[in-house]
Amino acid sequence: MKLVTKSFFKKFYKSLIIKIFQFFYGKPKLLKKNKKDASIKEFKINFNKNRYKIFELLNGTIYTDTNDTTAYISSNKYISSASMQYYKIDHINSFNGEIEKNKTLFIGTPKIKKRFKGKVLSLLSGGASKNNFTHWFTDVIPRIKIFSKKFKLNKIDKFYVPNLKYDFQKQSLKLLGINENQIINGNKYKHISADYIYATSHPCFHLPMKVKKWSLNYLKTSFSKNSYKNKFKKIFLDRDQLKLIDFNNLKKYKNFRVLLNEDQIKNFLLSEGFSVIKPEEHSFKEQVKIFASARFVVGLYGAGMMMLSFCKKNTKVLEIKPLLGGNEFKNISKLIKLKHRQINLRPLFKSNIPQNGLLTCPLEKIKKEISLLNK
Repeated sequence: MKLVTKSFFKKFYKSLIIKIFQFFYGKPKLLKKNKKDASIKEFKINFNKNRYKIFELLNGTIYTDTNDTTAYISSNKYISSASMQYYKIDHINSFNGEIEKNKTLFIGTPKIKKRFKGKVLSLLSGGASKNNFTHWFTDVIPRIKIFSKKFKLNKIDKFYVPNLKYDFQKQSLKLLGINENQIINGNKYKHISADYIYATSHPCFHLPMKVKKWSLNYLKTSFSKNSYKNKFKKIFLDRDQLKLIDFNNLKKYKNFRVLLNEDQIKNFLLSEGFSVIKPEEHSFKEQVKIFASARFVVGLYGAGMMMLSFCKKNTKVLEIKPLLGGNEFKNISKLIKLKHRQINLRPLFKSNIPQNGLLTCPLEKIKKEISLLNK
């Protein structure tokens, strides 16, 4: 009975909050077909055969939950096609749905609105972009390049980002010349307005697997401008997660992504002249240097492999991955001409997360793939 009562009051409170904010801010609406809103401008941008848009909203508003829903709303209360509305296919994969399904059309914008003067460039990208290293560099940062194809970046007063929690987020923006006082943290301010708001269409069309060569070139030219010399020529990426596993109860950890014989693999690679690298122990700038000078990279499928973007042509890559893991890093290697091979492994137990699982990689497989890469 207590649980039912608690649930009722929770729903009632949430409904009341939504009604209050609807009273003050109203709800956005859809623009009818063949109608135009003079306060929204769209500019078409081409990168080779890739087509994107830049959106300009005069006295516009942005509402976001920093995950599934982002609404760009004009001063006339119309929702722009720059908006994002992610829907789950399963508990991992999602897609950007039709604008008619944007939640703000039904619930409004239930957060206090913060006004900013001047011009704001939104880098919001939805999905995992607020926390995930790979999505930050495939979904968020390349939007700056799209915008700069039409407008001068120094005209922007504020940059609206999904989050500013992690060092790689702060450091990458700083390296691009964006100071912290220019940044609006979307995780803190979920409802903002400004004199001018700019947004772009998604750099890789909502899928890291579709990352484009221009995007990778932009990352490389932006963050590895100098010719680096580094002692790390052959590296193994240590996720350092083996310590989290209780070998007496392995099934409990079936949704982790861990190499169960990682220590054995590390010892072998050390004997072959590899260095063991824990990326999180290095600044983003140092990681760029390490990967830019590496000639051979071995690692488990995961965010750290995004740093392959900074490797030189013909760098050798051996990726160890769960059978159902994605091929986004292999695609990156293809685009920038790295020599990439994979070892696909069936997890010890079926994971509820297809790209994860407890893995054991036989040394003989690693030896064979290294030999093939060295030919």
